[in-house]
Amino acid sequence: MGRQGMDYSEHSAKLDQIESELRRLEFLVGEVGAARPITSAFGLNDMPFEDWLAYVFLPRAREAVATERLPTSSSVGTMAHRNLDTHPDAGSLIHLLCEFDDLF
Repeated sequence: MGRQGMDYSEHSAKLDQIESELRRLEFLVGEVGAARPITSAFGLNDMPFEDWLAYVFLPRAREAVATERLPTSSSVGTMAHRNLDTHPDAGSLIHLLCEFDDLF
């Protein structure tokens, strides 16, 4: 868990882009706030995937960057492909999430 002392500016910049795209798609409205509680991986039993991105993934990822405690890998892009592939406007978001995964 985490790589103390590393420069996480790329992660932070990518999260800024992801947040902007979530807002453009209206998956995120208002403040990001604290992560909502979930009971399953990717919140699949708790909420739509796009809500999980906006209200669980984004705040948790921002916290991980701020505390320099990122995991060693990420598969959010893969899950985005699976859950958003039929959404007509989600291509840019999926691409950004895959780029986020590539930072690990």
